[in-house]
Amino acid sequence: MERRKILKAADQVDRVDQQVDQIQSRVTLLEQTLAELRQQSQSLKESLANAAAKSSQERAALLEEVSKMLAERKEREKAKAAEKPPAPKVVEKEGYEHIVAKGDTLSSIAQAYNSEYQLKLTSETIRKANELPKGAPLKVGQKILIPSK
Repeated sequence: MERRKILKAADQVDRVDQQVDQIQSRVTLLEQTLAELRQQSQSLKESLANAAAKSSQERAALLEEVSKMLAERKEREKAKAAEKPPAPKVVEKEGYEHIVAKGDTLSSIAQAYNSEYQLKLTSETIRKANELPKGAPLKVGQKILIPSK
């Protein structure tokens, strides 16, 4: 009877030993899995930090590019404003002072003042008012008198 008890107890010890071995195998497997997860977590943190740094650099580059574009746009607007001829000055009831711009001709100037000020000018009246020789070219920046009558 004691032998049976001893055999029974030995069987129980063997089963417990098997269960302990199984638990130890599971713990080892879980420790390996945990180590892999920690490594993946660290890798993901590094990737995230790299992505954030790259995003910050790209944002800075985009802001710089937009700033350059805005500066260029302001330069173009200044250049356009400089190209526009200033408003004509009224010269003592005789007429208007006009500064010749690129592409201006006597006839285009006459048409512009006719439509703007309801005058009845011809290129000939402007030529005579300024004592310009026939066929003489206009020069950019040249001031001419536009008769008001």
